[in-house]
Amino acid sequence: KIYLILNITSTPFLQVSTKSSSNDDGHVFLKMDAGMTDVLRPSLYGAIHPITILPASGKSSDIGTSTESVVVVGHCCESGDLMTPKPGEPEALEERVLRKAEIGDIAVMDGSGAYCAGMSTKNYNSFPEAPEVLVDFDGNVHLIRKRQNLEQIYENELSADGIF
Repeated sequence: KIYLILNITSTPFLQVSTKSSSNDDGHVFLKMDAGMTDVLRPSLYGAIHPITILPASGKSSDIGTSTESVVVVGHCCESGDLMTPKPGEPEALEERVLRKAEIGDIAVMDGSGAYCAGMSTKNYNSFPEAPEVLVDFDGNVHLIRKRQNLEQIYENELSADGIF
């Protein structure tokens, strides 16, 4: 198989860093540095993506066995930026039992490769488009789209001088 995927991996998933967590209103919220801008399906129709937390060290010996129930949210600070909705209910919170995460750990969202890249909300809240890679038949990884830089986000905007 050939996979078109977000970020550099060998299977189709989104890899993001854990940014923060909080315990408000009885929930532990796990905030990631990606969200509905990259994986829109949970926000649109309550799609469920398996999520795995891996240690920032990259060492399997650091994985640990502690778990916690969390609500996973993205970086957009929007009510729809929810990565763990109830199945089929995009506006309903659902806790998911995951490995206890620390800031900087990696969250892997399976099933969010090329399909989600095509649905991504381009430059929403000025977030850049994620890079994409292709994994070939031999498992070699090829960068096929670089992460968008800030200048590329604004390059088509024109001055409004003289309009008002």
